[in-house]
Amino acid sequence: MSPKGYDPIELTRITEKIVVKDNLRKYYRIARPGRWYGGICAADCVGCNLRCVFCWSNYPRDKPDKAGKFYSPIEVYTSLRNCALKYSYDKIRISGNEPTIGRRHLL
Repeated sequence: MSPKGYDPIELTRITEKIVVKDNLRKYYRIARPGRWYGGICAADCVGCNLRCVFCWSNYPRDKPDKAGKFYSPIEVYTSLRNCALKYSYDKIRISGNEPTIGRRHLL
């Protein structure tokens, strides 16, 4: 259940301290193939700065300190690329929570 009234900017700061270490980012699942969009491989990250009532990502969003493990950008990319090659997909994505937390990991 979402708390009534929260500051997403402050929640971003708190969450980032938990899910980002230098350029490492927490993921609870990497290289998951799916039939969506004509075939895509996804890496699902941990932690979000929003509490949308329709969100399906309960545990990795609400317990970022307990969910997942840290991966480097190259580990995530390599896993996604290998998945896409294995299934002959031409799309990859980072999904699951809020992937834009941890700018250094993205860039």
